[in-house]
Amino acid sequence: MKKKLWCTAWILSGFIMGGCGAGQGAEPDSELAQELQIPDETAENRTSETERISTNELDNDAANHDDMNNEALDSEASKQTQTGEHLPAIGITTEKKEWYTDDGETLLLTVTADKVTVEENGFDALNAALSAQWDGLTKGYEELLQSAKEHYQSEKDFGYYFSNYYHHENVVAYRIDNRVASFCCIYDSYEGGAHGNYDFDGATFDVKSGKKMQLEDMLSDAEGFYDKAVSYLTAELEENYGDGLFPEYREVVKEDTFGETPACWYLDNTGIVIQYNPYSVAPYATGAPSVTLPYDVFAEYLKEEYTSPCSSMVARVKENEDISRLLGIDGKVMLVSAHDEEYGETEVIVVSGDSSETVGEFSRFVMGYAVKRADGRSFLVFYCDYASDDFVTYVYEVTDGNVRACDKLEGASFEGGYSGTSDKFYLGTDTLSLYMHLDVLGTYLGSMKYQLTEEGKLVQTEEVFAVDTAFELKVVKDLPVTLAGAETTIPAGSVLKITGTDNAGTAYFRLDTGETGTISYVRDDEQWQLLIDGLSENEYFEMVPYAG
Repeated sequence: MKKKLWCTAWILSGFIMGGCGAGQGAEPDSELAQELQIPDETAENRTSETERISTNELDNDAANHDDMNNEALDSEASKQTQTGEHLPAIGITTEKKEWYTDDGETLLLTVTADKVTVEENGFDALNAALSAQWDGLTKGYEELLQSAKEHYQSEKDFGYYFSNYYHHENVVAYRIDNRVASFCCIYDSYEGGAHGNYDFDGATFDVKSGKKMQLEDMLSDAEGFYDKAVSYLTAELEENYGDGLFPEYREVVKEDTFGETPACWYLDNTGIVIQYNPYSVAPYATGAPSVTLPYDVFAEYLKEEYTSPCSSMVARVKENEDISRLLGIDGKVMLVSAHDEEYGETEVIVVSGDSSETVGEFSRFVMGYAVKRADGRSFLVFYCDYASDDFVTYVYEVTDGNVRACDKLEGASFEGGYSGTSDKFYLGTDTLSLYMHLDVLGTYLGSMKYQLTEEGKLVQTEEVFAVDTAFELKVVKDLPVTLAGAETTIPAGSVLKITGTDNAGTAYFRLDTGETGTISYVRDDEQWQLLIDGLSENEYFEMVPYAG
């Protein structure tokens, strides 16, 4: 079996690395601001964060979000569909399976694989193509499992520690619009040895026909494109990776990038991404170099339908890169991330045309999406990290060269969708999945499907955040619960897992017997604890697994 691996940290961070730090009074990188031509925000005309949020009436109170009922949400989606060419909403479900030794004590193998589907009618050909490409746990893993069993027995015989095998196939959507759907699948596996291995496989589909596209399908001048691309790739690799490259990397770029077994490629908001695998142009320690061939630079060699403004689109956003082309907005549209080395802070600025807004200062900008709706309005939905995975998600409208703050969700991020759980990750112009940091009988990431409203608000479409966790809670005192609609108690010694919460007084659980129920709680903010029937949660459980 071919050894493949994905880098979890890269996926969750959108391949963006960031540092941690704290400090006050950090000034933005003025040189970067000038280079990017950010409109000047002097002390006199710069609006404070507090004032801006107040001016734009950013209110994330649950009561306000609940004002829009399901009927309104359905009407919103219908309005978008009627006003322009609609793009398909994508669903990515991660399926997981584990194998243990006969005694159940040792994990031998973990496999996760993504199933990709179209979440609405009218895209049957595309849905069939995606299902053929990525259909979850449909492959047999007998060979890999047998290898794990043999390795486990060998390590046991010699008294060595056995590290479980794993194989992951995780799909990331980079550009979905009314013309193309482009993805990158990251493969990750460990089959013994000092480390695992990983590689990449891109796939781009015609939205209407479902055809899996070749790079040539996008080119109007193939010869000119390849000549310029080889030169561009060579120069960019040299500049960004330098001494970390193999001595013969130039020949590899020239002969193999677009050869019989071409390098992985996919489309994002700014261009054609060429993703090299480890050991192709650089050793494992260097990682997996990638270079983006910008639409603007290669426009004369590309068919216009793939580089002209989209009628509707959702696509990954890179920091400090102009994404105005596909949005069809005059002037630059950017998420600027300016890091201050002295204070260890990163200032994030939203730019659209002659307008800009300073979002705030963080330890890092993580990732986001550009959304162009069929009604012609464009938004940036992105999240940042205050420090140590303390996330916050923002929505800014950038339509017609104007920046407008729309929404802010503390504790929310896109992080968690590729964690090997059974969650479904939704991605569309009016539907997005987010993950909320939840402290309910432990610390969890809860997944939620959100509606992006006409006003740019993120509204929950469901009441309960879904939680997938390996944490087990052991009951040490008879616990008041609701089972099968009736109030009762479960005895000390029982074991349960949290499966969801409304984050407002109800936690959902599953017993090790398979029974499911709910626990009612009251939050005691002064003592930083939950109360169950008037008693601390710590009296009911052997340990409550809170982070920190």
